Amino acid sequence: MEASSDEAATEEPSARVQLRNSLAARISVLVLIMLLAAAASAVVMIAQLRSLQASFDRQTEVYVVFNQRLAAAHVQAVRVREQVRTHQTQAVDTLDDAFLSNVSIALRARSTSVVAAREPVDTTLLEPSAFGEGQLHALQEIQHSLDQLQELVVNDELATPTEVLVDIHTQNQIDQLFKTLAVQSETAVQELDAEVAEAGERTERRTVLLVGAVAVLGALATAGLFLTLRPLRQLTQKVRDLARGDWSQRVEIDGGQRSDEVSQLAAEFNQMAAALEERERRLLRGERLAAAGQLAAQITHEIRNPLSSVALNVELLEDEIEAASPEARSLLGSITKEVDRLNTITEDYLRFARRPKPELARLDLSEELRSLLTFLRPEVELAGVTLESAFPPDDVWISGDGNQLRQVFMNLIRNALEAVVEPDREEAAPPRVEVQMRCKGGRVVVVVRDNGPGIDLPEDALERIFEAFYTRKAQGTGLGLPIVQEIVVDHGGSVRVEETGPGGTTFRIELPAAS
Repeated sequence: MEASSDEAATEEPSARVQLRNSLAARISVLVLIMLLAAAASAVVMIAQLRSLQASFDRQTEVYVVFNQRLAAAHVQAVRVREQVRTHQTQAVDTLDDAFLSNVSIALRARSTSVVAAREPVDTTLLEPSAFGEGQLHALQEIQHSLDQLQELVVNDELATPTEVLVDIHTQNQIDQLFKTLAVQSETAVQELDAEVAEAGERTERRTVLLVGAVAVLGALATAGLFLTLRPLRQLTQKVRDLARGDWSQRVEIDGGQRSDEVSQLAAEFNQMAAALEERERRLLRGERLAAAGQLAAQITHEIRNPLSSVALNVELLEDEIEAASPEARSLLGSITKEVDRLNTITEDYLRFARRPKPELARLDLSEELRSLLTFLRPEVELAGVTLESAFPPDDVWISGDGNQLRQVFMNLIRNALEAVVEPDREEAAPPRVEVQMRCKGGRVVVVVRDNGPGIDLPEDALERIFEAFYTRKAQGTGLGLPIVQEIVVDHGGSVRVEETGPGGTTFRIELPAAS
């Protein structure tokens, strides 16, 4: 139960990671970002417009009410001024009570109207934070003028009507203050209009910037989506090319950490293409080997019997001319040597054409290799070559055919021996051949290394050495390495050139280990 819980806990974060990196999640995130950006832009624009409208409404209400009440107060002021002018033009020495009563009523009405006119201004200035600096200064100037006006009208209200009628200077001051207030109010309204217009332009600019930002974000989202889906277009074209028989097609995946569906599909396609390419390569190689085997069998059949006749006739001829000159006997020896060489070649062809399937049995590969090296060591030491080996201390069990595997390693070791004793080899270091074995992940790895001149082929052409009849030796048949590869593949393993160059060549053979 605990193991199941741990496994479920491990799979759950993995599922979350895959969901987060999935194509659907990326597209959903891009769409969500676009929606949030559009919503944020709309909220900002609405907030700006509402703020602008609220400020405009508040200030407009103040000036509308103020101008209405100021106009009412001005009407009363004009009434008082007309009464004073009437008194001055008529030069009346005695005033009747009715006239004085009208003057007193007009003075009280004017004072009351002035107090009512300043009420919205005073109320507004109690909350100065609701206004801009320019509008606050304009209201303060209007308040200052109202203070002067109220002081004058209150003094007139407290004085007697007779004193007011004779004080033409005070009435002129009051009239001038009304004009000043009218000018100040009009200026303030104009400034308010200018501020509203500027705020409107500012809001328009912000709206344009927000719309532009959303557009840029949309373009980036579109580009991200385009880049995310680009492997699909590549994959479509690669599939077409693969269908035409071009097995080398691969899809390039941007970024080593991508794990969305498109990248996974591209990776799967690459694996499939690689498997098909390898299968096609093996199929072609099998066809070539089959054709080569058939050809080898035919050639061997055609020349084997004549060679036997030639060899027999040479022996008979040697007996007939036993007393002949040494030159004649030397020529006969050369003929015999060449016939033997041709027989060896035909035997190689026959082994290649009629190689049986391996008879698999459980065997200790380290013991087989030690036995082979013991057999080859006199030959190697006679050539002046150092033979080194390294094997695991324990037995290394595999399922294989001992005779065929012995042929594989004998061929590779003798190739290495020929490479280090070539006449044109530079004597940079003593000739040496190494055979190493190790176990790695259920596989047995055998390395045959020499310090010869290396294989003079480009890296992408090294596989040619495993083709039948391809050889770089003057006396070679080109069948040794193909037979090696066939035997190793029949054992479920692989053989390849791990490295080659002026420092030597390394062949790596991998075989499955037995349980």
